[in-house]
Amino acid sequence: MGRIFAGVGVLLSLIIGGSALAQERELLGSFRDWNAFRDALDGEAFCYAVSIPDQARLSRRGRQRGEVFLFVSHLPARSISNQVEAILGYPVDEESTPTIRVGNESFDMFGRGERVYLLDESDTPALMNAMRQGSRMIVSARSARGTESTDEYSLLGATAALASAAEACQ
Repeated sequence: MGRIFAGVGVLLSLIIGGSALAQERELLGSFRDWNAFRDALDGEAFCYAVSIPDQARLSRRGRQRGEVFLFVSHLPARSISNQVEAILGYPVDEESTPTIRVGNESFDMFGRGERVYLLDESDTPALMNAMRQGSRMIVSARSARGTESTDEYSLLGATAALASAAEACQ
């Protein structure tokens, strides 16, 4: 957990909310089920690949949740690259261990607010490799109210979007 994840969360909140502070948003490209963007906040550049789940399930009927996204971010000024963050649309049970799975590989995450991040940043290269080689990614978590969620993402276009975002923020 050595990375400073809160800064990325704030920046991505501004992006999602469409704040006027996110001044220079540029679509780098749409790649099948993923998009890549370059943006700036107070002069600090950041780039990200983003997708939404094509399947989302909750364990309890009638439960509502906000928007759901998965980001892979680069903030060169803060020496952050390939930071994985999922926004789940509900407050996460911070005592639980959310997971992200690609194929047979599974990675533990931790939650803060409505977001989850890789528990061990040393897993980042393995997750990036799995995302480039895989076809589906699944994020599983539990809400503060005990509702389990399973969000499935297509990885079609992820390789190109990841490369585009990384290149734009070198």
